[in-house]
Amino acid sequence: MTAFIRLHPLLLTLGAIGTLLAGEGPPPVPGSPFAEEAYWATVMNYPRPGNLHGIVNFNATDDYVTGNGLLLENQGVMLQPLVRVTTPLSANPTKWLSTVSLTLGGWATWHSNEDAADPREWQEVDVFGGISAQFARDWTLSTFYSAYLSQTGAFPTAWDLVVALSYDDRRLFGALALHPFVEFKRQTEGSVTVSFVPENRDESYSFRLGVAPSRQFKHFRIELPAFVTLVPEGFYQRSSTKTETGLFYAYDPYYLVYYPVPYTYEVHDGQPAQGGIGFLSAAMKATVPVEVLSSQQVHTAVYGAVQFYHFVNEGLIEGNQALAGTSSREEDLVQFHVGVTVSF
Repeated sequence: MTAFIRLHPLLLTLGAIGTLLAGEGPPPVPGSPFAEEAYWATVMNYPRPGNLHGIVNFNATDDYVTGNGLLLENQGVMLQPLVRVTTPLSANPTKWLSTVSLTLGGWATWHSNEDAADPREWQEVDVFGGISAQFARDWTLSTFYSAYLSQTGAFPTAWDLVVALSYDDRRLFGALALHPFVEFKRQTEGSVTVSFVPENRDESYSFRLGVAPSRQFKHFRIELPAFVTLVPEGFYQRSSTKTETGLFYAYDPYYLVYYPVPYTYEVHDGQPAQGGIGFLSAAMKATVPVEVLSSQQVHTAVYGAVQFYHFVNEGLIEGNQALAGTSSREEDLVQFHVGVTVSF
């Protein structure tokens, strides 16, 4: 279920490996704009194989929106720690394939509102790992595999594969660079969408296109990431119903017999939702370094962010209705984040 959107935690490495030589400061990482900046500030020198870099991030938010746009929680406060370590496997700035890095990590979410079927404060734990490669100086290709584990039994463990490509366009546009990226995600096991009729769900992939521009000022940094998620027909399901007829047997105490009585009832038919745009998101994040808690080896920063979602797909909107248990159709959402990042 994927972190600040939860924007997918695997993509926290996208674009960063491919920009360590630029000397202008690392660009924002596509897909996950709210946790990475202080981390990559610690690896501005070209990485050497075997070096280990890490990040510990603590994010607090008022909503939990997954990478597929599902609003799983909008009550109380959610605390979402992230731990990630990265080491270069090879590094040679003179080669076309200049850097290959391995990343492992984990993410969890703690909710003050315990409203699941098995109420617990810890709702979910995710683990991930993968490889990122920088090539042709400005391009980064990343492939990651992750598992989503519900701590409340809300869903069976789900697995997905993410392949993403990002481009560092600062050499072309300088301070106006957009840092575009594209992501392909394939669900390999389990489901991370609302399935009204699970056996009718047959599509499990999506695409994401986005940009992640940023600007460094004297005492703070501003990032303005935005993306659109594209899904095939049937990725989401409609909540429409159909009428079916059944029989129950009533007892006649006079004749001492049971007799059939017909009745009708409504069931979900699991009709596939249309393909196309699933949802859109745009955000603004401000990051301020905390010099008193930083050193040459360790960097600390605090941030605040506001993120806007516009849900387009009817199946996604109706799935969020079902999760919230309401008849209200919510097409727009504003989410707030605050947090601290410690990197080494």
